[in-house]
Amino acid sequence: MRPHLARALDWFSIKLATLAVHRTAGGHGHAAEVETLLHDPRFFCDFVGAPKDLRIEGRSFSFSSPVRSAWERNNTVHGRFFPASGTWQTAATVVLLHGWNHELGYETLFPWLARRLNAAGLNAATFELPYHRHRKPREPGAIRNFIADDLRHVAMAAHQALADARALIAWLSVQGSGRVGVWGISLGGWLAGLLACVEERLGFAVLMTPVARMDRVIAELEFCEPIRRSLGGARVRMEPLNLMSHRPKVRPQDILVVASEHDLFAPVETVEELVGCWGAPTLWRLPHGHISIILSASVMQRTVQWIVERS
Repeated sequence: MRPHLARALDWFSIKLATLAVHRTAGGHGHAAEVETLLHDPRFFCDFVGAPKDLRIEGRSFSFSSPVRSAWERNNTVHGRFFPASGTWQTAATVVLLHGWNHELGYETLFPWLARRLNAAGLNAATFELPYHRHRKPREPGAIRNFIADDLRHVAMAAHQALADARALIAWLSVQGSGRVGVWGISLGGWLAGLLACVEERLGFAVLMTPVARMDRVIAELEFCEPIRRSLGGARVRMEPLNLMSHRPKVRPQDILVVASEHDLFAPVETVEELVGCWGAPTLWRLPHGHISIILSASVMQRTVQWIVERS
């Protein structure tokens, strides 16, 4: 894609994202609490096992989140499972993680990817991240977005998302599924990166336009201005949110990192820094922006093929 078009799509999306951030969440004065949460080893959810109440109806499933928020609607995980034909337990499974506010991708792109993974003999599973789709609270005054002007809320949403993903991965392993991997896009790419560093059951990981430096996102991007204002100048050590602060348990040759050269959300230099820190996993540097790469059928099909070769 032409650079100016790719950047224009990203710029427009950042403007829309600025309107979506939940304001008046009351996050002032929580800097010390946030820092304590982020540096607690339990933040990465080693305590999570397979959910005992996971129910499947057709292609839909649900289970109770291992981490509880203040809003019950957000505490039920909703997802979809696309089994390969035959005995699905003998096939590898790809857990797809969507981006922030990317409900459209969850509803359209992921089923499209699932069909291609199924055709290659792989299962696909995905779930709604906290504060998305069915998980948006309805109570008056409730925070209805993953990102709000309260860094404590954002950190807790990330903590819950990691717990939900690890619960699903544990369930797949208990069912006897073959190799399990993750494929995340944007926010999902960041979560996939963290999971690759803490989840020993993963066999492969795809990080597509990952937010490798969360500290830079919060410090620089326009839609994070409400978070910066709520901190009131207080400094928070956010290294645990940066992917390069961790080392993957997944082998470098089983990690694919996809960077967009014209990305205004996740600058390409931060992704290249991550690749250097992680022992040189496969890097695709493509002539796209953060948004335009999602629209590329050829990139998606090429990624499916990369996964097939490692499953």
